Amino acid sequence: MKPTRALLSIACCCAAISAHAQSNVTLYGIIDEAFQYTTNQAGGHAYQLASGTLSASRFGFRGREDLGSGYAAIFQLENGFNANTGKLGQNGRLFGRQSWVGISTPYGAVTLGRQYDFETTFVGPFESGYAWSGGPGTQPGDNNNMNASFRLNNAVKFVSNPYHGLTVGAVYSFGGTPGSVTNNSTYGAGITYTIGGFAAAASYSHIDHPNTSVYDGTNTTTGVTVSGLSYSGFVSAKSLQISALGASYTFGNSTIGGTFSNVDFGKLGSGSGPNPEGYSGTGVLNTGEINYLYHFTPAFSAGTAFIYTRVNSTGGAPGAIYRQIDIGTTYSLSKRTDVYVWAYGQNASGTNSVGGPAVAQLAFTSASSTDKQLAVVAGIRHRF
Repeated sequence: MKPTRALLSIACCCAAISAHAQSNVTLYGIIDEAFQYTTNQAGGHAYQLASGTLSASRFGFRGREDLGSGYAAIFQLENGFNANTGKLGQNGRLFGRQSWVGISTPYGAVTLGRQYDFETTFVGPFESGYAWSGGPGTQPGDNNNMNASFRLNNAVKFVSNPYHGLTVGAVYSFGGTPGSVTNNSTYGAGITYTIGGFAAAASYSHIDHPNTSVYDGTNTTTGVTVSGLSYSGFVSAKSLQISALGASYTFGNSTIGGTFSNVDFGKLGSGSGPNPEGYSGTGVLNTGEINYLYHFTPAFSAGTAFIYTRVNSTGGAPGAIYRQIDIGTTYSLSKRTDVYVWAYGQNASGTNSVGGPAVAQLAFTSASSTDKQLAVVAGIRHRF
């Protein structure tokens, strides 16, 4: 069945469910389009339309059926797409962003399916690229997954209801490998706390064979979600561990925030991915960010962020350093439509993960031919 016909069928089913079972089913989405100018992209300057710059373009179905006594059946199906071409996102998946079903209880929700990890849902909101500066403002290569470069398949997830500002969660993703419980599996946990204007979160994930379990790669090819030269040379790792922290404080019209993450690609050369540099040992990326957002009015805001990523010395290579600055503004024309202008600049030094001179590469953008890259975007985002 073609994707268009499949989506139409699902929409009709959702309408029928809403009518006959009195379920709450919502169709929602975002369309985001921008003019983008990028210096030194694949050796030249690029002028282009970019889809999903501030927020990834998407549409989905969200539903809830009251079961009584504080319990409810819940589900969410969410598609990602390129508004310029109409192509499916997430490597051609129909519902590649999210597809899960579960039960909501008085204590929290248990959900099963394709879902986000806690680096994305708990710590991500403290990162400027996830929260308000857009895809190119994401930390180098989105190496810590705060901006959802990958999801977890076959996942069972629990997230508690908030208790005095405290929320906790845990997730386990089955690897689906016959004869092995741990192969391609993932486990993780997260915690977030809010009191007054202060908020903070922490998360941890352990991923087995990341190239095949979350990066969509094979034993001989790098996964499609791994285009960042800061870490694409580490996909031969047996394991990937991500530890992340985030915090923010809001006072008046201002919010200051920051994040820190440690990303550890363990046992290089013994996993399911290419290893052209013959690496062994561990590849480590440490990334810190500090950001500031100011609301001049409820509709008009401006922000800036500074990001620093250090890649350790691996296999005799000296490692690399990436520095990035994001600055821009967003103006809401209505509750559902806003326009924005943002600029992003990155500088790189050292040796990248594939053994060459480190070159700048803003997230979700082709690599520069030099150690510097600048991108400027002006766009519109509509929610429905």
